[in-house]
Amino acid sequence: MCWFGPSLAILSGSHTDMIELQAPDWWQELPVLSGPTVQLREVAEQDVDALFELLTDPKVSQFISPPPPSAAAFHGFVEWAHSQRKAGHCACFAVIPKGLTQAVGLFQVRALVPTFEIAEWGFALGAAFWGTGLFQEAATLVAEFAFREVRVHRLEARAVTENRRGNRVLEKLGARGEAVLHKSFDREYTQFLWAILAEEWKPGTPPPLTPFDAAKLKRRIHAAIAHTPFPARNPRSFATPFPFFLIQ
Repeated sequence: MCWFGPSLAILSGSHTDMIELQAPDWWQELPVLSGPTVQLREVAEQDVDALFELLTDPKVSQFISPPPPSAAAFHGFVEWAHSQRKAGHCACFAVIPKGLTQAVGLFQVRALVPTFEIAEWGFALGAAFWGTGLFQEAATLVAEFAFREVRVHRLEARAVTENRRGNRVLEKLGARGEAVLHKSFDREYTQFLWAILAEEWKPGTPPPLTPFDAAKLKRRIHAAIAHTPFPARNPRSFATPFPFFLIQ
C-alpha cells in the first residue's frame, strides 16, 4: 500500500511535468469539534495521565486493542498520533466534557485506502462516563468530521460480539452490520463488521436524557482515578513513538 504525504507530487508525462497538491487543513492541525456538552480536540501531552488511568481500567480495556502499558508509552502514543495526522493517515481526538479539563476518552479515524474514502474508526470512553449521553454526542461530531471534512465515503468499525455496549452504540448511530469475522480479535474473539455510508449518514442526535451536570461528572472522573496515583511524567524528548489504534 502506498501512502501519500503532505508533499505529494504527481508525475505527468515527463520528469519535468509535476503537480503539487495542497495538503488538507486537518493535516496541519485538527479542528476543535464542539457540541452542547462535549468538546473534542487533538490528543495532547496534557492528556497522558488521565487517559492512561481510564483506558487501562479492566472494564474499558476488556474489549479494546491493548492500550499503551505505561504513562511513558502513552507519551509515545501522543507522538505517534501527531505524526500520523501530519502524514494524513489518522486523526486522533481527545474527548473533553465541558466543565472539565481532563480527557475522558479517545476517538480515532484512520485511512484504509490512500484516498481516505474508506476509513475505520475506533473509540473508548472512561467507564465513569458510560450512560451519560457523551458518547453519542462525541461520535456524531467525529462522524460529521469524517464525512464532511475528510470526505470519507465508507466508515467502518469492528466490535467483539461480546461487547454489547460497543455494538449497541454503533447500531444506534445508524451503522449496518455487514459481516461476522471469526477469530479476528486477539486470535480468539469473533467480531461484527459495521459500516456507515456517507449518503446514509444522518447527523441528527437526540439530546441527553438528563441535563448535563459538569460538577457531578467532575466528581465522577476524580472518583474513577483517585485510587491510583498518577505516574511521574517522562520528558517528552524521551518518548518513543507507540503505535496504537482502538479496535473494539
